[in-house]
Amino acid sequence: MSDVLVSALPEFLGSLSAGLVIAAATWTVRRVRARRALQAEPPATRQPPSSRTRTD
Repeated sequence: MSDVLVSALPEFLGSLSAGLVIAAATWTVRRVRARRALQAEPPATRQPPSSRTRTD
């Protein structure tokens, strides 16, 4: 039984490593795209609230 586990260990570790690399790359690409999108947006202008919208 342990022979099967020992022989399967390199394949398992290789697959695990590949999955981690893909996940890290995806996370990095999304983070960079989100940062670029935030920089590309013009600054929002905030207007004071209108006196007509107050209900009190």
